[in-house]
Amino acid sequence: MAATINTHGLSLKQALYFGEDNELFDAVALSVQSKYLLENLSEVPHIWPDDIELALVEYKGDSESTLKQISDILTLAKGIAVYVLLQQKDADFIIQANHQGVQGFVECPAQVFNILSILHMQDRRRLGKNGNVSSVFSLKGGVGCTALSTNIAAHISDMTQGRTVLVDLNMPLGDTSLYLNMESQRLYSLTDFVYNLNRFDEDLIYKSLSRHESGLYLLPLPTDMNELDHLSGDVIKTIIQTLRRYFDHVVIDCASDLSDMTLSSLDESDNILMVSEPSLSSFRAVNTGLKLFQSLGYLKESIKLVINRSNCQKDEMINDVIDALEVDRVAHVSNDYVAFTESLKEGCLLKKSQKNSVVNAQLLNIANLLHTGSFDENLAQCEISPSSKAKGLRKWFSPKMKRDASQSLPTGKTAAVV
Repeated sequence: MAATINTHGLSLKQALYFGEDNELFDAVALSVQSKYLLENLSEVPHIWPDDIELALVEYKGDSESTLKQISDILTLAKGIAVYVLLQQKDADFIIQANHQGVQGFVECPAQVFNILSILHMQDRRRLGKNGNVSSVFSLKGGVGCTALSTNIAAHISDMTQGRTVLVDLNMPLGDTSLYLNMESQRLYSLTDFVYNLNRFDEDLIYKSLSRHESGLYLLPLPTDMNELDHLSGDVIKTIIQTLRRYFDHVVIDCASDLSDMTLSSLDESDNILMVSEPSLSSFRAVNTGLKLFQSLGYLKESIKLVINRSNCQKDEMINDVIDALEVDRVAHVSNDYVAFTESLKEGCLLKKSQKNSVVNAQLLNIANLLHTGSFDENLAQCEISPSSKAKGLRKWFSPKMKRDASQSLPTGKTAAVV
């Protein structure tokens, strides 16, 4: 059968889908739409297009024909990433497909919602990289960093099926355990972690760390402030480097300062989420931080700006200030005081207490940006208009399925802000 592949005039990456399940194709296409233009083919083309970067292959139980299809793809397209959409588990097939060169497997429908996360982490492992590190930071206190970091980390935990840890470095008195309603528990703290650094293996580290009911791991500050004396910038770097070997994502709630420990966590970060309120004083702090990051040589694309407590009314002056900051990615989180307050009172996350709210959708969008690089510009604003197509795919994107899928400075590097 002749196949026509449309590859013109698009900035998205090109991907091919091989299969006959139209509902699954629609769900997959919607899941990857922020990064890939997906085209459905019934058979492997005789001449492979040069700009295809990804091939997704259905597997429904016919191992012989599917393995033949995979072999044809890998023969025609040297080095292409091939992933199999498993609608039926088959250990023998998985082993043979692995031997052929398949890079990964996606269980359907359970993991359809997390395809970009799976692709992203497989790419990092293939390149010899460990898990992602994202720091939530502001030089101005009281802008909501802890509320954002806990809720965003919980969404990333769903994407990684529980392989995400939230680290509280908001010294001296971090509130992550308060926002997660875990204050009454005996929590394994940062200093406990330091004492056991040389003993950790994959089994011990997961048994040691405290875990929220949502599946998110937590590494909080010690309750005894005297124990903070044992922490330093070098120790913080060692902690982060250890955690990223065992977790797909490490989210850090940073202090609102430029201490050695804060700068050490920013040094180790793949993403820096700069949090601001829509006020000139808050933007002034962002501008100071951006200048510092530039002097430290941080990659511009690693820095994202979140305008927290944003309102839907357009303010030309505020927009001009944001444009002047020249940050590549800007996201707004709606000023929903009631949602955040009720969530904190109830001792639960927004994804549970306010799962259908605009603000929760915006936080999920930011989590996707940090973990997979995908970002919906429409969700970055205050108003959301879900597509009718998305509404029609409840089989693949139901709340239950989402739950099931879960999870140049001096040597001392201290600085003062003036």
